[in-house]
Amino acid sequence: MLLLIIFSFLVLYNFIRDTFRFEPVTRTSFIILPIYATIMTIISMIVELKEWHFSVILTLALIGVLLGWFQTFSLRVIQIDKHSHDKSSGFKYCRGWSYLYGFMLIFIVEIITNFSLGERLTFKGIFFELINEILRERFKFLPYNGWVIWLLLAVTTSVYTLILIHRYPIITKVLTRKQHEK
Repeated sequence: MLLLIIFSFLVLYNFIRDTFRFEPVTRTSFIILPIYATIMTIISMIVELKEWHFSVILTLALIGVLLGWFQTFSLRVIQIDKHSHDKSSGFKYCRGWSYLYGFMLIFIVEIITNFSLGERLTFKGIFFELINEILRERFKFLPYNGWVIWLLLAVTTSVYTLILIHRYPIITKVLTRKQHEK
C-alpha cells in the first residue's frame, strides 16, 4: 500500500508540474483527441445502454462546455523561434492554473454523476478514481473509460480547441497543414 501511495504522489506531482510547462501544439491533442473522445462516447453509450439518461447527457454536455471554457482562462501560447533546435510545430502552449482547477472540477462532476447513477462511493474508491483520472489525462487513449468520462473529455477538449483556435487563429495553420515546413 505504501508503494501505491508513493506512486500516486509521483503521478500527481508529474501531472501538476506538466500543467505549467510549455508543450508543442499538436494535431493529436487538439484534433484527433476530441474526435476520438466523441467516437468513444458514442461507443460507450451503446455498450452501457441502460446506464445513461438524456437529461444527464445534456447536463454533462453543458457542464463540459463551461469547464472547457474555464480551463482556457490561463492558457498561454508562444511562438517558437524558427532557428531553435526544438523541432516542434512552431507554437507551444501552457495550460496553467485554470486548467488544473478545471481538471479538479471535472473529477468532482464525474464522482457526483457516478454517485447519482447509483455507484457506491468509498474513500479508497475515490482515491483510485483520482489516480485513474490523472493517468487518463496523461495517457488519453486508454481503452476503457465509462461514457461519463468520454462525454466530458469530448466536450471539454472540443471547447478547449475551439477557443484556442479563436484566440490564436494562426494555430489553425499548424493544426491543418499536411507536412511541417523544413
